[in-house]
Amino acid sequence: MMVNIEIAKSPLGGVKHGDAAKVFMHEVPFTPGFDLRVDPDSNGFLAAVAALGVVLPTTVGRVSRNNADCIVTEDEIPAAGGVSALCLGPDWWYLTGTADIQALLKPVQEAHHISLVDVSSQRTKIEIYGPSAKDVLAHYWEQDLRDEHFPIDACSQGVLAKAPLIMWHCCENCYLLFPRASFAKHLWTALTDASVEYL
Repeated sequence: MMVNIEIAKSPLGGVKHGDAAKVFMHEVPFTPGFDLRVDPDSNGFLAAVAALGVVLPTTVGRVSRNNADCIVTEDEIPAAGGVSALCLGPDWWYLTGTADIQALLKPVQEAHHISLVDVSSQRTKIEIYGPSAKDVLAHYWEQDLRDEHFPIDACSQGVLAKAPLIMWHCCENCYLLFPRASFAKHLWTALTDASVEYL
């Protein structure tokens, strides 16, 4: 997906806060996001899996990915062609990554009954990582973040500081948040406030 940065505006302007040795958070603006709806027992599902190159998880709350590692330093460049699939419902996946997801799935849409909606502008992405990341999130998150309950490559929809979002535990001490754009500033204020005692 091409973004015209002359007119596009990020909800948080790519803001950063914290110390990577303790807890660091930053917005990753203009992250592509798509809602995919398809019956997992259909040929359309099999075609989507083949086109994306990633097995769509059928257990709600699980994530599958291909060529899509967490990006946790400014110097890292994400690998091209990456796809991550977050299972949000029995027939619902949130797709994100560096691959041109829309182009990959266009032939599948033409041949099968699937729904693919570009929701990139609805959400932004906040990365939060470091040894104290979980503690900061626990100030507000309504679910148990201990690894035995929310392991790596688990995802969940919930409310953090009254902001609805998708959370993905993407690697050790690293979480990706996908809040609604309209709640991003409120969420950022809450997270930075919660992080003060750990910095």
